[in-house]
Amino acid sequence: MIVIDSNEAAEAPEIHEALRKRAEVAVKPLEAGDYFIRGSQGSVLIERKRVFDFLNSLKGRLWDQLERMRQHEGPKLILLEGNIVGYRRTGWNETAVLAMIDKIVLDMDVPILPVPDSSATVTYILWKDKRLGTPPEPREYPLRVARRDMSPPERALYALEGVCGHKTALALLNHFGTLGDLFCFVRSNPFPVVESRLKEVKVGGRRMPATMVRTIYETVNASFKIGS
Repeated sequence: MIVIDSNEAAEAPEIHEALRKRAEVAVKPLEAGDYFIRGSQGSVLIERKRVFDFLNSLKGRLWDQLERMRQHEGPKLILLEGNIVGYRRTGWNETAVLAMIDKIVLDMDVPILPVPDSSATVTYILWKDKRLGTPPEPREYPLRVARRDMSPPERALYALEGVCGHKTALALLNHFGTLGDLFCFVRSNPFPVVESRLKEVKVGGRRMPATMVRTIYETVNASFKIGS
């Protein structure tokens, strides 16, 4: 079973689609990592980084991401896409880059696996999913924990993040104004109308992929039967 973080599914729809065609895939918000693979032989948490994103994140957010990954009890790793020696063309100090990679791998115990491109990322994830085997039984993934001091707008954002991830939720709330207006629109219109409107919403400068629009539509219109 491959679980893809909601933000990652929106930002890399080509990977999501390629995995969905060949394996059992679910899209959910993950507290850490971009991909969580669970099977009968164990699990692995994967963070995907393109080389220049990796280099830029070395100055900040990567360390927070790594700390969250370290809380995962099983194996975890970084899939590094692209040519790592590209840092030589960007003015990075070679010693500093290698020292930070050394810290990640040896001090933080998070291996880095280099892959040439997103196609290789798909190949690795599919191979790892097959290697880990079929999950022995269905399992619910833990929900996120909300802060008690959240303001109403923060709670609206938090609620929607559970469906489509932070960046997409933020873009949708800015577009519609309120969570209620978004839900009312999705509930009151057929899928083609919803798809046309939501594709107008830009997430990170790109249109929302059809798979994410479908996820939002089906979630808002789903009949709740769990635990009943």
